[in-house]
Amino acid sequence: MANKILIVAKREYLERVRSRAFVIMTLLVPALMAGVILVPTYMATRGGVSASFRHIRILDATGAGLGDRVSTVLAADTTSKDTTSGPFVVAVAPGQLAAAESAAVRDVMKPKSLTGYLVLDDSTLAGKRARYAGRNASSVTEMEKLESAVKQSVMMVRLEHEGVNKQTIDELAKSKLELSSERLTEKGRGGSGPSGLFAGVIIGLMLLMAIIVHGQNVMRGVLEEKTSRVAEVVISSIKPESLLAGKVLGVGGVGLTQIVAWIGIGGYLVTFFMPLLTKNAGAGGAMSAGAAPTAMAFAGISPGVLGISIAYFLLGFVFYATLFAAAGSMVNSEQEAQQAVMPVMLLLMSGWIFVSPVLINPNSTLAVVLSWLPWSSPIIMPIRMGLAAVSPLSVIGSLAVGFVGSCAAVWLAARIYRVGMLMYGKKPSFAELAKWIRYA
Repeated sequence: MANKILIVAKREYLERVRSRAFVIMTLLVPALMAGVILVPTYMATRGGVSASFRHIRILDATGAGLGDRVSTVLAADTTSKDTTSGPFVVAVAPGQLAAAESAAVRDVMKPKSLTGYLVLDDSTLAGKRARYAGRNASSVTEMEKLESAVKQSVMMVRLEHEGVNKQTIDELAKSKLELSSERLTEKGRGGSGPSGLFAGVIIGLMLLMAIIVHGQNVMRGVLEEKTSRVAEVVISSIKPESLLAGKVLGVGGVGLTQIVAWIGIGGYLVTFFMPLLTKNAGAGGAMSAGAAPTAMAFAGISPGVLGISIAYFLLGFVFYATLFAAAGSMVNSEQEAQQAVMPVMLLLMSGWIFVSPVLINPNSTLAVVLSWLPWSSPIIMPIRMGLAAVSPLSVIGSLAVGFVGSCAAVWLAARIYRVGMLMYGKKPSFAELAKWIRYA
């Protein structure tokens, strides 16, 4: 029996690994992942504050030079060599502010003119409010940077009015604090905090993608064999349970190969291109500091976490692939298969839905419970391990529960598969499925 299972697994593995779709996905996914990491880093090292802030008008009605301070902060946070652009500061009297604002509105509405205008008045100097209107007002990131620049400038101006030395104020304005974080556990130093976050999310996402893609491949393969009547010939020489086991092992090997390739290729692309993108940003600059957690995303994936994640992938894949195969054996068309597999997909996505609470508090009761459930632990536990210290007993216990759950899923799916592969006609009801399971 073991020999026949290996023959089926080998056939499934080689057939899928040699396909064009496998090669494309294996190369495309890490390229996209590297792009998601590298492109924001490249944009950060190129510009700091968006170049659009070089083309705004600052209407300063404070009479305290606040506009000049904001302009200096915005201009200092960009690597642009263009010295002829702004931000442009216009000092106006409070009574002329309305007219100046109307003129700025007309200029912004002209093509290839101002990007926007910022209004600073006495309420701004009091630390209460400032107003901005422009083409980029819907950009959350740019508005946060503008708000930060105004807050910093208000603080600097008020310190200067309180008699603080101007040189000290200028030094404070130019200082850029770099905060490095390192996780410390009972075992000692555990690497960078942000890198652990990236590592956990990356591994969790890759496991989810692999289970969905290759689990559905199992379902489609089972459905094709059933509708083409090939299964009737194959089952005459091999038991249905052995055929199911061979399929799951073969396609699982494909998924495991793809995950290792994703991590290897993605890690190489990031480590190769990241120094090229950040070499002009300065070793201690703000842009390099901001890019550091991203650059360490793959470095945060330790061999131990990777090995345990692979174990969770194998258990999770066996759990879901057998259920996908059972769903494919129950139906007679692709449309029916999509309906039949919906409960399995909902079960799979139920773990990913709670990723946000787990990221916020990886040691919460919800996170601990989800990391023990066999249908959610393959996604949640690797994420928790990247964020917090998880005891070895918890990992072993979770793997044991996952193993028991996978065995139960195999037992259930094998009974449905044994009967469903030879049943044609309408899709079975829940009562009929219960009979299949009971009498198979």
